[in-house]
Amino acid sequence: MKLLPILAAAIITTASFSALAVTKITSAEAGSGNYQSLGVVSISQMSGAPGSIKEQLNAQAAEKGAGHYRVIGVSTPGDSSLERASVELYR
Repeated sequence: MKLLPILAAAIITTASFSALAVTKITSAEAGSGNYQSLGVVSISQMSGAPGSIKEQLNAQAAEKGAGHYRVIGVSTPGDSSLERASVELYR
């Protein structure tokens, strides 16, 4: 029975580290030649939806093996119903 709390703690710790896995870089850093581009990802969600754009970004980055990202654009339409972000992923 003591195994369940230990297992739950391990899962939460792993999820916390994966949430911090992707780091933001600047355009200058991206152009330095130290990073390899993995492509552009566009993320959108309804405002007030559970989760965040950052969580979606982490999921997309993990899928592609990226550790860094550069923000290309962020927008919210006038009625604030949808949040959008475009980022370039880097290894």
